[in-house]
Amino acid sequence: MKTFLTASSLNKVILLDYLLESTTWRSSKELAKVIGVTEKSILNYLEEFQQLFKETGQKIQLFNDHNKNFQIVKEEDFPIYTLYLKFYQSSYNYKLIDFMYHHPHQRLTDYAESQFTSLSTVFRYAKLLKPYFKRYQLEFLPYRLELKGSETNIRSFYYYFYWNSTREIADDWPFSTELSAIETVITDFEKVYAVTLEPLQRKTFAYWLAITLERSKVVIATTDATKQRVIDSDPTFKLMQKWHKICNLPLSRDELYFLYQVIYDFGIIDGNPNYENSYALAHQQNQTDSYLAVMNLARVVKENFEFQLATDDLELMFNFIAFHERSAFFNGNSDVFFNRSYIMELKAERPREFQIMQELRKHLLKRAQPSVKALLTNWQQLFLNYYFILDYYDLFAKKVTPIKILVQDDLHHTHRLWLMNKVRTYFGHSFAFEFYDYQTPIAEVDLVISNYYIDTGNTPLILMKNLPTERNWRQLGAMLYQLTK
Repeated sequence: MKTFLTASSLNKVILLDYLLESTTWRSSKELAKVIGVTEKSILNYLEEFQQLFKETGQKIQLFNDHNKNFQIVKEEDFPIYTLYLKFYQSSYNYKLIDFMYHHPHQRLTDYAESQFTSLSTVFRYAKLLKPYFKRYQLEFLPYRLELKGSETNIRSFYYYFYWNSTREIADDWPFSTELSAIETVITDFEKVYAVTLEPLQRKTFAYWLAITLERSKVVIATTDATKQRVIDSDPTFKLMQKWHKICNLPLSRDELYFLYQVIYDFGIIDGNPNYENSYALAHQQNQTDSYLAVMNLARVVKENFEFQLATDDLELMFNFIAFHERSAFFNGNSDVFFNRSYIMELKAERPREFQIMQELRKHLLKRAQPSVKALLTNWQQLFLNYYFILDYYDLFAKKVTPIKILVQDDLHHTHRLWLMNKVRTYFGHSFAFEFYDYQTPIAEVDLVISNYYIDTGNTPLILMKNLPTERNWRQLGAMLYQLTK
């Protein structure tokens, strides 16, 4: 976060997050203590929020009680990250990366001049980008404003950088090439391929086309001979060449290879079986690393979940191959601003599923040949796709051992039914349960819940009031986590 935010902007983001997480009024004195600034600064920040919120059409509102107490309320489905991004976009480093993209031959001194500030000031922020880019396996040279690494990786970084920061903002086209010109080229693409792209597909393609046209003037995205052979073996590649000729695009054959991969790997051609099947068949015939990775996944799923993936279904294979190919475009987490980790979220919210995913990865690496292992090292990119596969086929259920809970109290049976339902409602998204009543011996269950003390021996006991308190639920949650560690 500090890579992009000034100290002042960081304070504002922390304040906004704190108020959003609060369900009650907060005093200016308390907020000043939490953020570590004066009450006057808090009032200034909140005044800025007030102006910012007006742009949302009242989907998020600040309530002010005589400049003493404050509360922020937003509509449930309002994407709060769009507000956070405004602070990011005003930072030196956001502007520096944008400058670096649009002026690839200029240096840090030129950027300092464009910001009407000193070289030492911008360098102080620019040096924060060295470790930031390193996590994407890119080397950043601050004074030269240059990224060193694979051109495919560099373009992917710019794609995620602009996609994540501008796609939700109306009339915010971040590229030099006119959007109308890009739209015309995409319309020609639809005619040649005889498809109608969905709005999201058109927007994705527009970003990639702009980046390809503009970056190709600086560096050509080369494709290795193995991938060229795969692409050449797909008969539909001729359509890419035909489209290129009709539009008279200033792109080399290497750039056409690059765009071929983009339209398949980023979902631009999704929903067209003829093209999907042709793509999958080309990978199958050439035994590509991504195809072998899917077959490796199928073997591991068969061995560990007793489930057979339909590897003879070319449309299914297309989707599985494509996400492996996409993972090779970019190293690490594609959330380039917030670095949100779905791996850590799953670990915190669904610990059992996290353990199953850890076991899956271990088995995948064990069975994989070296080239497939190299793909699997980019686990940040692949994790969510593998998770969705297991979840879609309900394979987590096959590996989950339910927690056996004996509910024993001195109230009516309806209370026990009510309590069981409450436990499922609060914790069922993270844990599986089997509930038992009086007839079950305590030694045969994992946990006893009761409203009075019982000697349960070595079996854990949670004492809960007839109407459980917040503390009761927290104790139960902690115990469930301990039982599934």
